[in-house]
Amino acid sequence: ILVGDSLVRNGRGDGGGGQWGWGDSLGNFFDPTKVNIVNRAVGGLSSRTYLTQGHWARALTLTKPGDFVIIQLGHNDGSPVNEDASTPPQSIRARGTLKGVGEEVEEVASNILTKQPETVHTYGWYVRKIVREAKAAGATPIVTSLTPRKTWKDGKIARSGADGYGGWARQVAEQEGVAFIDTNDLIATRYEALGADKLDPLFGDANLHTSKAGADLNAEVIAAELKKLPGLGQLAR
Repeated sequence: ILVGDSLVRNGRGDGGGGQWGWGDSLGNFFDPTKVNIVNRAVGGLSSRTYLTQGHWARALTLTKPGDFVIIQLGHNDGSPVNEDASTPPQSIRARGTLKGVGEEVEEVASNILTKQPETVHTYGWYVRKIVREAKAAGATPIVTSLTPRKTWKDGKIARSGADGYGGWARQVAEQEGVAFIDTNDLIATRYEALGADKLDPLFGDANLHTSKAGADLNAEVIAAELKKLPGLGQLAR
């Protein structure tokens, strides 16, 4: 079961706008007679709104003992915690989370979308909740860092380091004793090996969402790491 945002499943998962998520390519690397990949990622969501809008609750109803739950969130968590009436309607998301993995909270008197009060937690708090509830359902959670953007800095692809969503995802995995895949660094390393001239065809927009070729590459990198984990190697093609 895949939990994530548009980098895992973009739109309806049909390549709209030339953009694909890696979750729709992951099945190419596993034996369909042995594993059923259920892509429950939803574009535009943060770790917070994936939970508060009920998407995790619905994914959890599908989760059975022996399943694997792969979690990649963070691209949208840097958004505002709430907006006000001055925000253009098409930009209203109210999806941001607090930075880090701690127990800090921010009280929102009235969420602009729900019109209800809400206690907003850190990114790590929300990911930790998903991990713990997946464990309680008898599943094996796997946390990954977020995929990198096509952003060059000093000749390298910019990473999400220790003090960012990539590092915070790693911290949650370590705290909870579950597997972690550093998707951010692994894919960035592949991009660097390809070189700037070959990266444009891998993206369906300026620097974030992948094309089919980019989704295939990301899925290949992630699948190679998944196959190293107990219980998943024998499911490979």
